[in-house]
Amino acid sequence: MNRREIGRERGRAAATKLSAMTRQDMDEAFASAKQLHPTLGDADLEAMVRDYDRERLACEPDYAQFPEMKGLLDEHVGEREGFAEAGVDATTTAYHFSWAWLLTRRITAHHLARYDLLPHSCTNAFVPESKEGGIVEADNRDDRAQESYREGIPKWRCDPPADATAAAKWEWRRAGVSSGVLLDDEPACCFPCNPDELMPEECLDDIHAIVDFMTRYREFWGPCNTIFVDRKLNAVAVEKSNCRVGYRWPDATGAAAVTACSYLTPEMNAFRAARFRKAMETKGETEADCPDWIGMKGSDRRHQRLIDLTNAEAARGATLWGMLNVVADTDVPFPDRICLAGQTALPEKEPMPNWTLTQHATVSSGPNRRTLYRSMERLDPPKPIVETPLKLVLGEGVKMKPEWQADVDAGRCVLDERSKG
Repeated sequence: MNRREIGRERGRAAATKLSAMTRQDMDEAFASAKQLHPTLGDADLEAMVRDYDRERLACEPDYAQFPEMKGLLDEHVGEREGFAEAGVDATTTAYHFSWAWLLTRRITAHHLARYDLLPHSCTNAFVPESKEGGIVEADNRDDRAQESYREGIPKWRCDPPADATAAAKWEWRRAGVSSGVLLDDEPACCFPCNPDELMPEECLDDIHAIVDFMTRYREFWGPCNTIFVDRKLNAVAVEKSNCRVGYRWPDATGAAAVTACSYLTPEMNAFRAARFRKAMETKGETEADCPDWIGMKGSDRRHQRLIDLTNAEAARGATLWGMLNVVADTDVPFPDRICLAGQTALPEKEPMPNWTLTQHATVSSGPNRRTLYRSMERLDPPKPIVETPLKLVLGEGVKMKPEWQADVDAGRCVLDERSKG
């Protein structure tokens, strides 16, 4: 089977999985983009996404620089042919393949976004070695307490952790949080490409090889802040805009941590500050009354505190409860605190506060795999997540130990139904 036919087969399969709500999803996405980027005005976003998808296919990369992309064009064309064969219209097809790229790469680069409508506080932390005898990780997902979350968030739960080091395919990206930049760069090449699928398998054994590969492909992924980890558990924190990337290498503990919308590497920090100053000037604001600027500075303070707390926990010998306490931190005022409960950078200009909606810490490898997790019990009105009881779910095949049962008996957590019996 040639690559075009492979693409057709993939396209036909993907088309059958499209939701019946796709038309509504598109309408809502287009309306949201215009609300977020007021200067779009009455732009025809359906025509724009169709044109952009064609442009992406025509923008072939430099194969001398990106030899791994040879043959991808045939697959991409085949995928779209598969959609057509399945009866999917041109707008829906273009939306499926290229809307996210159009929004983040072109619209964001040329239209100033309303930063007050964007959440900017999610958190991840990673420690490769711990007193638990394995990897310990922790995570907060932060956002507005939106109507669309009011049923799903209270029901959210973590799966029993499988052994990360025994997975058939190594998960080298251990985290992901948002990190968009106002008026970001637009990539020189918009050709469709997922570098994760192109990375040679041998790179996964060497964090520096991962970094080299993803730096070469930096215009084709992100924006996000994330953590790369090789199979030997060497980690690096990554700060990524549309076209630029910065790396923060860990201290002797090997730990790494990232929070959203913050760049602490000097080059990335300076780039973001310059773009935010341009946005501030465009809106006629100052550092004292610009929610974008104030939010940016607050995110940096939270980011530094997260790094300090994670490194301190790793140096002590990280535990599950210790990592949970890192992401559940409320010991200092906003914006430094890690766990959020209705805070906002500038209330008079940013009426929609941020909340930590879900939270968990997990031992993701070794014999003591288990997870502590919780989500907001109530979103209308919102109830801080720290007031929600923690649940304990044991890893696949892991048996309850007396010290864990003691935590349950003392009321520190509730045993997940899936771990009973």
